[in-house]
Amino acid sequence: NCNMLNKIDNYIFNQILKSFILIFFIFLSISWLLQLTRLLALTNLIQTDILNVIYLSLFLIPNLLTVIMPFIVLFGIMLCFMKLYKDKEIIAIYSLGLQLKPIRYSLLLFSFLTIIFYISINFYISPKVYEKYKIKEFELRNTINFDKMILSNFLKLDENTTLDFKKNENVFEDIFINF
Repeated sequence: NCNMLNKIDNYIFNQILKSFILIFFIFLSISWLLQLTRLLALTNLIQTDILNVIYLSLFLIPNLLTVIMPFIVLFGIMLCFMKLYKDKEIIAIYSLGLQLKPIRYSLLLFSFLTIIFYISINFYISPKVYEKYKIKEFELRNTINFDKMILSNFLKLDENTTLDFKKNENVFEDIFINF
């Protein structure tokens, strides 16, 4: 009986983990791609290398995880139990006379591991990686090659500085700086 309980515990835990991983990669991919498109607008403006921007966007992943992790857990557990319900596996567990024990144990173990993962990302990994992200973003923004810049619109560099110019055959004309 104890051996059977461990197999059912492992099975339910594995089902929760599979659903969590599936939702994890779906949500992470969508949120990362949204941030990447925001950064790609930067490449279009200042004509930087796309590989640098993709590399820079990878530094955003821990910060994104701190925001989307609760949703991942919620939808992952919902997906798992919808599958268990659809396949009538919850009824099979009850018919074995085990009631909620394997489900409770699996959810507690999963919750404990998720909390440890979330705390480590939120309080240790994300702040360190985000600091590196800001440094690399600052370096990327401050290595603008004005010869490659293709726009001739007003560029708001910060709250106090606006820049506009026209470029004709590598010669800058009509330069306007409002500071």
